Amino acid sequence: MPASPSPAPLPSTAASSSDPLPAPHKYDSAFGRIRRVFFGSALPTSRASHDRLPVFLALPIFSSDALSSNAYATEAILGVLLATTATVGALHFAVPIALGISILLAIVVLSYRQIIFAYPDGGGAYPVSRDNLGTKPSLVAAASLLVDYVLTVATSVAAGVAAIITAVPSLHPHLLTMCFAGVLIVTLLNLRGVREAGWFFAGPSYLFIFSIIATIIAGLVGMAVHAPHITQAVQVGDTAKAASTGIASIGLYALLRAFSQGCSALTGVEAISNTVPLFQEPRTNNAATTTNWMGVLAIAMFVGLTVLTFRFGIHAHLNANNSDYQSVVGQVANTAWPPALHWMFYVVQYATAAILVIAANAAFAGFPQLASMLARDNFLPRQLANIGDRLAFSNGILVLAVAACFLLYIFKGIVDDLLSLYAIGVFTSFTLAQIGMVLRWWRTRVPHWQTNLFFNALGAVATGVVTLVIGVSKFADGKVIFSIGHFAPHYGAWIVIVLVPLMVATFLKINRHYTAMTEELSLAKTPHAMPSRNVVLVLVPRLHRGIVSALNYARLISDDARAIYIETNPQQTEALKKDWQEWGETTPLVIMESPYRSLIGPLIRYVDAVQKERADDVVTIVLPQLVSRKWWHALLHNQYAPLLRLALSHRKDVVLTNVRYFLEN
Repeated sequence: MPASPSPAPLPSTAASSSDPLPAPHKYDSAFGRIRRVFFGSALPTSRASHDRLPVFLALPIFSSDALSSNAYATEAILGVLLATTATVGALHFAVPIALGISILLAIVVLSYRQIIFAYPDGGGAYPVSRDNLGTKPSLVAAASLLVDYVLTVATSVAAGVAAIITAVPSLHPHLLTMCFAGVLIVTLLNLRGVREAGWFFAGPSYLFIFSIIATIIAGLVGMAVHAPHITQAVQVGDTAKAASTGIASIGLYALLRAFSQGCSALTGVEAISNTVPLFQEPRTNNAATTTNWMGVLAIAMFVGLTVLTFRFGIHAHLNANNSDYQSVVGQVANTAWPPALHWMFYVVQYATAAILVIAANAAFAGFPQLASMLARDNFLPRQLANIGDRLAFSNGILVLAVAACFLLYIFKGIVDDLLSLYAIGVFTSFTLAQIGMVLRWWRTRVPHWQTNLFFNALGAVATGVVTLVIGVSKFADGKVIFSIGHFAPHYGAWIVIVLVPLMVATFLKINRHYTAMTEELSLAKTPHAMPSRNVVLVLVPRLHRGIVSALNYARLISDDARAIYIETNPQQTEALKKDWQEWGETTPLVIMESPYRSLIGPLIRYVDAVQKERADDVVTIVLPQLVSRKWWHALLHNQYAPLLRLALSHRKDVVLTNVRYFLEN
């Protein structure tokens, strides 16, 4: 007796990671092809470790916010000083204010270095406060940072557009459109992934650093050698120095307002500590090195630009609402460079515009990262924790872009108006993070804990005081929102002060929902009884091969399959009955009259009747769905399925399923 042949080996059910992916299906959507053009092909999870950033790429991405603040921090100080006295005599306060802010910046940088080493998995204000201060303080820190990230994008892009308008004043009427375009560009680049964004932003960022430092050196050398192109500007500065006013004439409150406006130079300092996991190994050392360079460069540029602003007596053309507006950085560059090198003025302006738009990128790195952490802790929708095709938190990037565009629209892209809301959020998070670190060092008592505690305590006191100053001085410091008689509220820090508690309440509400859902769906609870019958209803608008496929599927999954025809045109009913005798087989055809031509109402009434037949039934509604190779074909056919899903979304024991039929040609 011959031996029976051995069975053929079963095919492997798991493909090797090295196996090529199959070719796209012929029904691959046009939308998918467009996505690949703009954002690139999807990246596997294994590529995540390869997309980590070295220091030279991390510096332009994560430090761009702090470095670019130099483009408007000095101007923000001048805006308050000149508005208070309307004379150049107040300019001499700009330098000591800048020095005070630089000392504060150094303290905050040193404090965040401690956080980087203590929290190598990302030590922003949220996890630090969560671990050391509790849930609610951590949510305050998170809400403050999220608001500040949105303001960073709006302010940076608006300031970048202002730099372009300084070089090309004729573009002033297109200010808002250019702001939206800037946000769109940064959004698209970030959706392609962090490493690609780094390569794109590295050149403009380093060009900005070089051009600003070179401008400062050119200005200082020009003053030292009494260069003719600088002499007139220095004379204006000497006039300002001679006309210097005292504190009594300007007022302590105005000085505090100027200081709080200038503190915008500190925004973005926390970005590196929030994104430590994105650095190459050793990530903590690389993140700390990047923080050091950021602090040194930011202080050097801020103090240098402020000193030249004072020495050149810059005080005019600073109203961004006017067509003759010129930024402080533009005026400094215009004065510092001699005629033979005046082309450097345009280099500075376009590099400044580029870095300010790129500065928004620091927020595009920090906001999605923080939102994903909140989502994983069930304080934000879980979609924000999803990693997209390009290994980026795509949903968080899109939310940030929409929020920033909304702010730009409200404030018409005017930097000074946006600054009225700026900085209080970030300084609130600074303070909570430093207090949390003080408690951590006190509790853990690790080696050198006394030194670490000192720096963080110093940072907590300094940023806490500044938070109070900003809260008071910027409380209602912006333009009028609306006016009703004598009631005319202004934009200001009060909006952030009100918004943050509302956001915290929303976070807690979301968390309670997820907690209740987890408890209700727990496997420890007794499951519902097994349904004994599945009644399948197939919607039949008319009879063709696609509908026949849906009927075959219905008979496959249930012995009680019924075809439902909603009669909106009685003339078509007879033709359907005739076709049904040939193709309907054993499936009964239920004809529901609809004198008002509604599809949803009669179907819901029939579902109610079926569910009353027996309490343990499940009703499955089969929706035949046409699929074509061209996306626009869908516009030519009725799309009632979404409306039915919406109408039946809250009905228990009702299942909706699509049975697709394909057009091959």
